[in-house]
Formats: sequence, C-alpha cells, structure tokens
Amino acid sequence: MSNKNETSEKTIKSEYLYRRKPVHLNIESSDDKFDVVVPKKNLIVLIAIFLALFFIQFYYFSGLYYRLMFPDEPYHPGDFYWWAPLVFIAIAIVPIFAWGQIGARFASRSMVKYLRKTVSKKRPKIAEIVLGYPLRTKDIYYLETFPMDLNLGKGVASIKIFVKRVLNVLFLSMGMSVVISQVVAPYLYEPVSEWDPDLYFNIEEMIIDLTIYLGPFTLLILMFVMPVFWVAEDTQAYRVNEYQDSVRLGYYLRTGLLSKILGFFGLVIVFNLAQEFASALLAEGEAIEPSLLMSSPELAIQVYTTTFIWFCLILGMCSAIPFLVTLVYLSIYHERWVNNVRVKASEFMELGTLEVREPMEANLKYMRNLDMIDETGGFFQTIHGRIILIALIIVVALICFYLAFILGFEGALF
Repeated sequence: MSNKNETSEKTIKSEYLYRRKPVHLNIESSDDKFDVVVPKKNLIVLIAIFLALFFIQFYYFSGLYYRLMFPDEPYHPGDFYWWAPLVFIAIAIVPIFAWGQIGARFASRSMVKYLRKTVSKKRPKIAEIVLGYPLRTKDIYYLETFPMDLNLGKGVASIKIFVKRVLNVLFLSMGMSVVISQVVAPYLYEPVSEWDPDLYFNIEEMIIDLTIYLGPFTLLILMFVMPVFWVAEDTQAYRVNEYQDSVRLGYYLRTGLLSKILGFFGLVIVFNLAQEFASALLAEGEAIEPSLLMSSPELAIQVYTTTFIWFCLILGMCSAIPFLVTLVYLSIYHERWVNNVRVKASEFMELGTLEVREPMEANLKYMRNLDMIDETGGFFQTIHGRIILIALIIVVALICFYLAFILGFEGALF
C-alpha cells in the first residue's frame, strides 16, 4: 500500500511543476479559510512605529519645530495646539468603527454584486468601473480554494505588505485633504492674518495645518474605498484575462483609475506644498523665482533639501491616524468580512486552485530544440554592418544634442 502511495506521489511530482498548497499561519484554521494573523511579539514593533509617528505629529503641534527654527524668538507652549494629536487619537475611534461596520459591509456587497455579474456575464456599472473592477465579465473567473493568509508584522515581506496598505490610505487621505485645504485656505487666510498676523507664517503653513486637521474626515470618506480594495484583494478571486493569465481581482482595483488619480495626485500636490513652504521659509515669505534657482546652485540645494525635510515631516504628521485605523481594521474586522464574501461567492462561482503542469513532449516543436534558434539578421549582423549601425547611433545622438542645445543659440555660444 505504501509503495502505491509513493508511486502516485512521484507521478504527481513529475506531472506538476507547482501545486498550490494550503499554508496557514493559524494551524487550527481550515485550509479554505482566510486568516489575518498578528503575531504578539511583532505587535510591539507596530506599536513602536505608531508611537514614532505620533511623536512626529506632536513635534509639530507642540511648536518644537518653531523653537528649533527660530531659537531667538520667545517660545510659549500655550500658543500651540499640543493637545491636537491626543484629540486625533480619540476621534480615530469613529473611522475605525465606520470602516469595520459600514465600509466593510459596503465592500462585501459591492464585491458579491460584481462577482455575480461574472457568472451572469452582465456589464458592470460606471461606479464599479471607476473603482477599478474589470470591464470584461465574459472571461473566466474563479475563486481560489486555498487562500493565502494576511500576516501583519512577521518578517520583512509581511511588514512591506502592511506598509503598502498604510501608504495607500495615507496618499488617498492626503490627496483629498490638500485639495480641500487649497480650496478653502484662500478664503480663510486673509481674515485670519488680519486678526492675528503672527498665527501663520504664510498661506502654505495654514494649508499644512488644515491638511492634518482634515485627516480623520477624509478617512470617513475612504471607508467606501479602502475596504473595497482590500476585500477584493484578499477574497482571492481570479480572472483569466485575454492573455490567458490568471490575475487577482484586487490587482485591478489597486491599479484602477480612482487609486491612480488620487494616490499619485496626492503625492505630487503634497510635494508641491512642501516646496512652496520651503521656498517661503528661505525667502522670508516671498516666492523664489525659478530663474534664481537656476543661477544659484547653493540656493537650489537649500530649497530642495528643505523641501525634502518638510515633505517627510508632512507625511509623518499625517501618518499616525491612517496607520492606527489600518492596523485596527485589518486586525479586528477584515478577516470576518473577507470570509463572508468567499462563502457567499462559493455558492455561485467556480472554485479552483493554481496548478502548473509540465507539457507533453509530443506537443513541443520549438521549445528545447536548439536547431530552431534563428540568429540571421541580414547585413547588420555582419562586422561591417555593426560598425555602420554604431556610427548611425552616434550621428543620431549628435543631431539630437545639436537641435536641443546649439540650434538657435549659435550667436550666444560661439
């Protein structure tokens, strides 16, 4: 009997290059159940990261940065909102409950609704396309039987996945916060500066403050976005696309129109905000002309160094609450809602698992046949042809440089 089992295992190994195995971090869990695991030992590391982000926010609101930047100016802690980070932590409870109860429920319904369309072959609605769901529902879709667990905090790879999810929340949140702040700030800055000229150095500093204050508010909006992305990712439903590649459905949402626009746009406008504020600090409130940066390399280095510092500070000051909301939501709520979607979808979707088989040698004509290698290339494969091709490359490069840097500037250069 044992010989038969060994023979069958050898046969399977010879037929398959890879077969997906149910690997679970929670040994008590079922093979077809999705689990979110937060190792207790590594939870300390995550808490330490949150405390570091909280300190960056406290560093700003307590005015310590002002004391370092202007050591000769009087420093009064009562003039700064040092208590604001504590308030942010208190009100972060609301986004956490909103994501876990409203956002996750919305994500579950949205995901199941779309997966039903992959069975009935109905076209998705505009809102689903904007979220990133694939337009083609006529392809083959299947639900992975043995899902990979989400491990938070164990090893570099797991921390990388968690950090990516935090950054997704952060960039989307900051993007919306900066846009709202830039729209509202021009109407507030003038009356506020007349009431207290020393309250803000310039309008960019007001925009930075408003961006941080609006963080928890934008997280309330994102409860209809981020849980959808993550539930779609971890449900592990796959689409066999037109190229016959098996692609996880969550990939389309992560790289969809909404995610790209808000995420990239948020990162760019935060960098522009940091650059404008850095320029104003170095020029005592005045804008620095681009021509001045071109003519003064030292000033340019100062501007870009200060921009990078403030860009990192703004990211750090806005990261604490998104980090906390993401950690608590994934740890407490995410597993339950993902498994709910998987159970509901299993009633009407095909179940499958990844297997990579070796091809039959009889079907191979080109592969593993060195006689089929074609190295013919005509004239340019000869020695003279290669020399001429290299010469043409150099000529084209020189023409491009001439058109870009010399043509029209002859009088000034020569």
